[in-house]
Amino acid sequence: MERVVITARLKEGSEERARELIAAGPPFDPGQAGLTHHGVYLGTDVVVFVFEGEGVAGRLSQLVNDRLSSASFSAWAPLLAEQPRLAHEAYHWDSKEDTMKKILIATDGSESALEALEFGLELAEEQDATAYLVHVAPAVEVVPYANFAAPAPRVPHELDEYDRVPLTEAAEIAARKGVDAKTELLVGNPADEIVAFGDTIDADLIVVGSRGHGAIASALLGSVSRAVLHESRRPVLVVRAARVAAEAAVI
Repeated sequence: MERVVITARLKEGSEERARELIAAGPPFDPGQAGLTHHGVYLGTDVVVFVFEGEGVAGRLSQLVNDRLSSASFSAWAPLLAEQPRLAHEAYHWDSKEDTMKKILIATDGSESALEALEFGLELAEEQDATAYLVHVAPAVEVVPYANFAAPAPRVPHELDEYDRVPLTEAAEIAARKGVDAKTELLVGNPADEIVAFGDTIDADLIVVGSRGHGAIASALLGSVSRAVLHESRRPVLVVRAARVAAEAAVI
């Protein structure tokens, strides 16, 4: 199952018209479009469009580029205060309820993690859910070693105040948004710890970024996001630092 999520902020005073559009239903038949689900959710100042199905990214492109359906989507354009943002990845979805109560957001303080944090908090606010903010610190550290012929020695990592910085910053952002948030500092393999903690709290959704700090860390966090997708049986959303192209902003 794949899911594409598009979110945008609404212009002030446009909520009533947005509710009318939602009540009117989608401007196309989701089944005929090859989708298993399409939903639109309205928050205090944000609208979230959800598209689910196999190969949904390609199907969504067809919908947007179709002359008839794009004309219907354009009804949203005057209501939006910004270009819609795209966050998507193939991920597992087996939700039994329409609302979420617990959203797990992983952060490492990077720009990509901030994108994920902002999006996750928007969803938490819209769903009136509790945001669980987690950061995974390493269990061991590699000690600089001059002998390149031998493996560098490893020592246990001792937690300090720097390990809590990403959580402190994330909690401050959540507080400013008025979102109920809890923080948890984890230690170990990032993907394993994120998935396990999600199971522990029975999370309705896990939100992670697609990249981290620097070239090496970026590759690492990319692998972490993929590992979470593969290991978790819960819904997992990988937020990409990308925006929908202007020609696709008719949604």
